[in-house]
Parts: sequence; structure tokens; C-alpha cells
Amino acid sequence: MDGAAANVEDSAVDIVQDLDRLKLLIVFDALLVEGNLGRAAEKLGKTPSAISRNLRQLREHYGQEVFYRTGKGMIPTPFAESLRLRIRALVSEANALLYPGPDKAASPGPLLHHPPLALNQWSEAGPDSTELARRLAVSARHADPVQRFAGYIAMIGNAAGQTRPMSQSEAEDAFGILLSGAIADAQVGAFLIALRSRGLMSQELAGFSRAARQHSQLPAIGNGPADLDWPAYLSPRAQGIPLFIHAARLVASAGYKVVLHGYDGGIVHQAFDHANLHVAPSTRALSSTNSLAFLPIGYFAPGVSKLAALYPLFMMPNAAHFVAAMLNPGAAGTTLAGQRGGEHPKLHRDTARLLGWDTFGVLSGQRDAAQIIAGKGQDLFLLQAEETTDHWVVGPTVQKSKQHPHAAGFTRLETWQAIWDGYFEPPTAIGEIIETAAVALKLLGGPEVSLTNAREFARELWARRRRETS
Repeated sequence: MDGAAANVEDSAVDIVQDLDRLKLLIVFDALLVEGNLGRAAEKLGKTPSAISRNLRQLREHYGQEVFYRTGKGMIPTPFAESLRLRIRALVSEANALLYPGPDKAASPGPLLHHPPLALNQWSEAGPDSTELARRLAVSARHADPVQRFAGYIAMIGNAAGQTRPMSQSEAEDAFGILLSGAIADAQVGAFLIALRSRGLMSQELAGFSRAARQHSQLPAIGNGPADLDWPAYLSPRAQGIPLFIHAARLVASAGYKVVLHGYDGGIVHQAFDHANLHVAPSTRALSSTNSLAFLPIGYFAPGVSKLAALYPLFMMPNAAHFVAAMLNPGAAGTTLAGQRGGEHPKLHRDTARLLGWDTFGVLSGQRDAAQIIAGKGQDLFLLQAEETTDHWVVGPTVQKSKQHPHAAGFTRLETWQAIWDGYFEPPTAIGEIIETAAVALKLLGGPEVSLTNAREFARELWARRRRETS
């Protein structure tokens, strides 16, 4: 076979392989639209095992995960989400070219400007999905915020397979409208419940966080007085002792400025008052000489606080509870957040990366504040120097039947303070404090600092605290 013939044959093979990859895009599109492997298989007339095999091929082709498997279905990664509208436009235009319909002649125009949200493009009754997508796009450009917000509700709240997540800019606009108070209560409820039912995406949380920080007039990340941001939004029903505050005290004693923020009057607020620690009345007060401070959310982000306070009306968290962890009122360059397991444990870390933040850590666990838990393994998701890494950390061994029982006759906060003062020394509780401080010190020290070295430093800080309090 001569060289020319070989080139032709190679080109033919390449074309066949490219056609196979194009078929993968159709599967990719169905998974993005339906958010469920079984529904995507049904729409495409394939078996779930075939779709699962195609999903594996997509991972291999792109060299990374494209979906997270959760209890609520398939959640696209930020990379997959960035391709959504381009893939939807490609597949829907191909569908229109193959089946133009009697009154929809194919035209030589470009790809659809507003690709339909659903796979079944045409409808016998009412406007088809292309027309609905066009109407949503028009609503999103409407000068009236009520009309724009109505479009966002329709965009995220329609039936399965007929909806899509908001882009970061759309989410920023929507949450800005939400905080402005310009919309009806019914719209607020519909929006929050629709988001909760489907689950937040990282680009949506990024947009919400930008809007909330702008609405609260917070400085740019890295340009504030704080070194470490430590969100601590514990539920009022949370039990146990907030040992992570002692870990934050250790970090502050190492010369870092640490800012905790949480609910007004919550257990963290009470602990700071009990120990006579600094409770800042505003973000401006964070520039004081205090190395450790607590800032109640109502003092700097009352709009977000008001939305979070809707919990009793829904009996479930809403978007504001996720936004709170991203507020960073001290504009620290490093954040250490805690997150319950949930459907999307990497949500906040992925969001921080989209926002261009430098250093962000998420420690999974049973609370909404970062704390190592004795006797348990926890995920630690890190973002440092634009690189994401996943770690598995194991808490100290439980040395008693109860981790840290209240000292005889002491209240919850008296026991908490007695541990710091050295009057009560449960080994398990002290181990949790040291391990939690070690994670924070590792984040602040950068990628080159090992958790082992950070742990030794935390032990030194704990011993130094004991000498200073004795």
C-alpha cells in the first residue's frame, strides 16, 4: 500500500472514531439534561448498562470525572457544567436539521442562540421547548427584576428534563434580586424550594456568593485584615462542645488573625461572650489588634441572615445556609469550612475554585463548622495554589465511653472553658482540638507544610497555652 492510500485509510479510521465520539456527546447531553442515568437511557432508547459504559468512555476521553453520583442523581462537575449549553446547542441543532418539521424548514443559520432545555424538542400542544427557551432568555434580559426573577424560577423549577442550572452570572443576578427585597414572598419561596429540590451547583453558589459579598460591601478576598476565615454556622439543635473554637484560639496564638462568623446568639456567639473573647460589632472592627474575633452574620450580612432564618418555615436548609460559608467577612486569603456529608461534599471547594480563591479547605463531618471528630475518618478537600487535592484524615482514638462528658456540676460552656483553662482534661477532647488546629495550620502554611509537622506545632501551642493559663 502506497503512502497516499495509507493516509486515506488512516483518515477514514479517524472519521469513524470521531463519529463515535460525537455519539458520546449525545449521551453527555442526555445525562446533563435528565440528571439521571436511567432516564437518560430511556430517552435514548438504550440500556442503563450501555449508558454507564458511555459515561466511562467520557471520563477516559476527558481524563477527569464529569459527574458526581449523589442521592439526588448525577450532578455535573464544574467542567461538565461549562460545556452544557454548547453541547445542548449542538445536539438540538442536529435534531432540528434531521427533523425540521413541516413549518420549520432547515436554514443555513448558526447554531441555536437559545437551545431548548428538553430532549424532546417539539410539542403538539402549546409552545415547543425551543420557544420556551427563547422566552426564558427574553425574561433574563428584562429590565423589571420581578420578570427576570420569574424567568429564573422557570429555568430551575420545571419538570425533570426540562430545566437547567443557572450560569454564574445568572445566579449572581438572581441572588442580588433576592437580597434586594424587590420580589414577592411567593417568588422567594418558589426559588428556594426549587433549588433545594434539585440541589445547588457550584457555579450557582459562586454567583450567589458574589452577589452576597457585593451586597454586604465586603472587601476582595486577600485584601482584608484576616489571615484565616472560619465559618461556624452550627444548628441551634447542635449538641456537644464547640472545641473548634479552642483550635482557632491556638492558631491565633501562633500569630495569625482568625475570624469566625456564625449565627447571632448561637452557641459560638455565647462561647465568645462566656470567655470574654472579642465579638466584633462590624467588619470595620476586625482591623483591631485582637487576633481572634467572632462576627455574627446579622451584623454584616442581614439579608443572608434573614433568608437563613426561614428554616422553621421550610424545615430544611436553603441556599442562604450554603452562601453563609462563602461570605468571608474578613476577606482572608485562607478559609477552613466544615460541611455535613450531603449530596455534594465538594460543593464549597469547587465554588472557591470558580471564584478564583487561593486557599480553601472543607472538612466533612457531622457539623457545619470545621472540627476533627474522635474515632471517625473524615474527608478533607483542599484548594491550594489552584490545585485541588482530596485527603482522608482520622480523628484521635476515643479513650472513654463518652468523648468529653461535662465536668461534674458544670454547664456546657463552663466545661468548654474548663478544658482550655486546664481544670478538665479529657484526652479525647484535647486530641480533637490539636488535630483540628493542625488542619488549619497546614492550610495557612501552604502545600509544603505536612500535616505531621502542623500537628507537632499544634501540640506545642497547646502546651504553651497551658503554661500561660497556669
